[in-house]
Amino acid sequence: MPPQRPRTKPSGPPSIYATAPERVAKKAAPKIPVFVRLTHSIGKAFKGLGKGAKFTPAQADAIGFMGYPITPEEFYATYKAIFMLGIVFGAVVGGLVILSFSGNIFGLLAGVLIVLAPIGASFLYLQYPSMQVQNERVLAIAYIPEIINYLVMSMRLTPNLEKSVEFAANHGRGKIAEDLKKLVWDVQIGKFRSIEEGLDDLAYRWGPLSDDFKHALMLVRSSVLETDRTKREELLEKAVTDVLEGSKEKMDLYARALHQPTVYLYYFGILLPLMLAIVLPIAGSIMQGMQFGRPEYLVLIYNIAIPIGIFLFGRNILAGRPPTYVPPEIPENFPGLPPKGTIRLLGVNFSVKLLVILVLSATIAAGYFADQINKAGIPEYRLAEELPKIPHLAFFDQYGLYVAQFSVFGILIGISLASSVYLLGTYWARKKVQDEIRGMEGEFKDAMYVLASRLGENKPMEEAMRHAVEFLPKSKIASEVFQRILSNITMLGMTLDAAIFDPTFGAVKNVPSQVIRGGMSVLVDSVQLGVNVAAKSLMSLSLQLRNAQKIDESLRHLLEDVTVMLSTMATFIAPVVLAVVSSMQQMIINSISSAAAGSTEQAQVPGMGGGMTSMFSHKPDTADPATFALIMGVYVIEIVFMLIYFNSQVEDTHNPLHTYVSIAKALPMAAILYCVTLFVTSMAIGGAGG
Repeated sequence: MPPQRPRTKPSGPPSIYATAPERVAKKAAPKIPVFVRLTHSIGKAFKGLGKGAKFTPAQADAIGFMGYPITPEEFYATYKAIFMLGIVFGAVVGGLVILSFSGNIFGLLAGVLIVLAPIGASFLYLQYPSMQVQNERVLAIAYIPEIINYLVMSMRLTPNLEKSVEFAANHGRGKIAEDLKKLVWDVQIGKFRSIEEGLDDLAYRWGPLSDDFKHALMLVRSSVLETDRTKREELLEKAVTDVLEGSKEKMDLYARALHQPTVYLYYFGILLPLMLAIVLPIAGSIMQGMQFGRPEYLVLIYNIAIPIGIFLFGRNILAGRPPTYVPPEIPENFPGLPPKGTIRLLGVNFSVKLLVILVLSATIAAGYFADQINKAGIPEYRLAEELPKIPHLAFFDQYGLYVAQFSVFGILIGISLASSVYLLGTYWARKKVQDEIRGMEGEFKDAMYVLASRLGENKPMEEAMRHAVEFLPKSKIASEVFQRILSNITMLGMTLDAAIFDPTFGAVKNVPSQVIRGGMSVLVDSVQLGVNVAAKSLMSLSLQLRNAQKIDESLRHLLEDVTVMLSTMATFIAPVVLAVVSSMQQMIINSISSAAAGSTEQAQVPGMGGGMTSMFSHKPDTADPATFALIMGVYVIEIVFMLIYFNSQVEDTHNPLHTYVSIAKALPMAAILYCVTLFVTSMAIGGAGG
């Protein structure tokens, strides 16, 4: 959708494109990417390493498409410098780390990772242009229909390619819009002899990424040559239809491709911890000195290694999600919001940090006191016998503190509730405003249609807008924006441009929507050519917005199965399964210990046992049940956070407000479900064992 921009008065004869060349010229010099600056700097310093190098065909295509002004010598000199210097640095630092933590698996792993990191960095640099091209391919799924719609919208008003390209360049998004701006500039400076030649070049450069876009540009180009108005309209309509159908097909493929990775998330995030809870104690018994059941190993595996792996895997999944919609960004100082760092409850503003501290302290204290009450209920003569059977954090025994399972529950529920309070206090009010703005965006296309209908009857803009306010009494876009425009014109004597975009009194001053601001920009530009031209422009805009909405709704519908699965996994399946894992852990350890004791006795009898049975003779130094429950509970919070994050990004990409509010709603429910399930299953297993 069109970006927000300050309005300027057009000079010269009134035209929808009067200010377009000026705006294009101002944006013709793009910022130099960090990748290009890095390549120039390192390539210059180590130019001898790249002597005689040449791009592969794939690299030449990717770098040429992205427009990176780098030479093969610079590119390969930088790649070799990163690799060789990184290897030397990694070997020195990694060796020091390994020597410093001699005999410690953490030091060994850290050292190996440091040594291997430069290889990964150099490979990432080598693949960066191709990765950027792939990213543009994904973005193009959403941006191409917009660009073609803007081209067609302009061509329907005036069949002039240069003006249409300028119009689409100013109102489009992404690299395609930037390429169109550059195309206009290249034609003006004489790089291309005509806009037609430049469009042909653009079509074939984008062809490998989007064949639909290439053919749509050809159809738009062909429409100029068609003298019959009806046939020209058919070509333009076919261009729009083809890119819409192409985008829907690509989104369908994306939605289908997302199902298998979602299943992998379930395997890695939920089933893998279940299997490790069984395998790690056995591995610790078999491999003398590698006691994988110790708390530090469990923290490394469950709370660090697995979450990092799942996060990277999930990010890779999200990289293929086309951004079909750009949600409005609501600033923290938006009018009507409570002051930063506060949350409004019952009409009173409270400090979010204070509420977080109170909630966390209260839940932890409640759990601790519940443990003390539970301890007090045990007769004194049975304390020595009963207390060891109750899961508790052995770490605190040395300090004379009795911290048992209810304290663990208090810590987990407290962390989740405190996180929820912080996220809701920071983002909830802004999310409500965003939902209101999105509702206005949904009404905007209908309001544009009503406005276009009245303008088509040769009514002046003020009268058409007044009719729209009366015709749509329940519409916020009509009652707040249109009514404000009318008030600014009639009471303050403003022009239409100022009534909409004035920084102090403008009707869209507090409407941070690219959709609405862009539509109003088209309205102001087109009305200068007369009400009939404005009517056609707004009618085309209404259709374009409706098409964009159809694409977004289509993708949401296609992804519904995936999002429901992820939400169910995060909120219900993960807490329940991992709670059962936690409750079974001690039973597994006890079974292994009993088997080890039996094997040891058997090995002491002549002729009985020997090599294979003696491997179980070592009793592993494992985490106590409460510590394991705490580690697994922290993992539940981590996995729920990540699954809900991925799910919300699939539902509504690039919308942090939706993401954080969704996490805030899911975390407490998942933590409470984990604690309740753990308590019930532990009681059941304990009772059965008794």
